[in-house]
Amino acid sequence: MAAFSVTQALVEHLRSMGYAASSRVPRKGPAEFVTVERVGGGTSSMVDHPSMAVQTWADSDARAEEMGNAVKVALLINPPPAGVHSIRVETGPYQFYDQDTGKARYQLVLNVTCQLEI
Repeated sequence: MAAFSVTQALVEHLRSMGYAASSRVPRKGPAEFVTVERVGGGTSSMVDHPSMAVQTWADSDARAEEMGNAVKVALLINPPPAGVHSIRVETGPYQFYDQDTGKARYQLVLNVTCQLEI
């Protein structure tokens, strides 16, 4: 059995909903995009409980916040991707300005329950 990548599952899930999503900030990407990364969490038996940061990037704070709220609703009202049992929003979206790029950024933190292996 191989390890299950919750990051890749969420990236593909967001892409299927029309978002330009990745696990990294694109070097030359669209003006608006979403990044997903694991920021913590633990495991028990065959179940993983990752904490995931989902960040929405745009040219304005208003648009990044709007995207953050739209992503939050999309993740909560749509069935989770295969291998993911549940998604709960822990906090956000909240402003998370990026000093390196100057782009507006908002962040949600998710608590996810998913399988450990595929």
